[in-house]
Amino acid sequence: MKETKTLVKKAKKGDHEAFIQLIENYEVVLYNMARRFLKEERDIEDALQETILNAYQNLHQLKKNRYFYTWLCRIMMNQCKQYLRKEEWFEEIEENTWVEEPTFTETQELNALIQQLSQRYRIPIVLYFYNGFSIKEIAEILAEPTGTIKSKLSRGKKLLFEMYEKQEGVDQHGTV
Repeated sequence: MKETKTLVKKAKKGDHEAFIQLIENYEVVLYNMARRFLKEERDIEDALQETILNAYQNLHQLKKNRYFYTWLCRIMMNQCKQYLRKEEWFEEIEENTWVEEPTFTETQELNALIQQLSQRYRIPIVLYFYNGFSIKEIAEILAEPTGTIKSKLSRGKKLLFEMYEKQEGVDQHGTV
């Protein structure tokens, strides 16, 4: 944390190496975040590149250096939302949805189910369970009240469970 604040200070003063170090510290996290939302590798890479460029150009707007990580994730979320809006628009025009190949591991199955959630629930689920953000941090990133985030997490988990049961052919009592 202290190292991040120091690097942000240096980067704000024009130290390009400090900015590069900051991005290298969070690049994997940002990539994985984008991967949870976007389907195409080129979109993931483009979102990552746009996030880095946007952060570099707007670093001077970051008011509190300790919130660099949250601020960077917010930029990534906004980039992902732009790609998702574009994707939804194309799906409406083409009238066919992209279908992922069936997966065999539980992790891949869960990721496929998460992809089926609407953005409303997918975004908080990914930020909370995959990126480790607290409810308060997610509320800051999405600019929503904490109660709303709690509701979305609860509803999202319920929807995932229902989708899993439906997929597995299990009723609410656990019998087939």
